Amino acid sequence: MATTSPRIASNPQLTLADWETFCVEATQADDRPPPPSEPPRAILEVDVVTKLADALAARLAEQLTTRMPSVQPPAPASTPLLTLDDVVAELPPAKPAKTWKRWLYERTRRGEVPGCVKLGGMLFFEREPVRAWIHAGAGTRQPAHR
Repeated sequence: MATTSPRIASNPQLTLADWETFCVEATQADDRPPPPSEPPRAILEVDVVTKLADALAARLAEQLTTRMPSVQPPAPASTPLLTLDDVVAELPPAKPAKTWKRWLYERTRRGEVPGCVKLGGMLFFEREPVRAWIHAGAGTRQPAHR
C-alpha cells in the first residue's frame, strides 16, 4: 500500500495543490536516470494516480457516510392503511374491480364502511376494521331497495 506524505496525513482536506505535489514528486523521480529495474514512465504516472486515490479513498468514504441520508427500510407489510385497490382485491371476484370501486365510493359517502380515511381526495381504509367488515359479509348481501 502506498504511503502518504506527512503533510497530507495532517491536513484533513486534499486540494489541487496536493495533486500537483504528487505530480512534481513523480516528475522529479523521473528526471534521474532510471535504473534497469525501474518501471517505465507510464507506470510511474499510474503510480501517482494510485497514490492520490489511496489518499482520497478513506476520506471519501468517511464523507459519504456522513453526508448520505440513512436508507429507510421499506414499510412493513402490516401498514395500518389499505388502498382502495387493496380493499377491492379482498372483495369477492364476482364483480369487476370497476364495479367494486363504485360500490365502495357509494358506501363511504353514506358512512357505511368502517375505518375509511380520506386523505387528499383519496380513500384509504384502516386494515382491521375494513377486513372485519368484509369478512362479516360486506358485498355479499343484497342491497335493500328504497
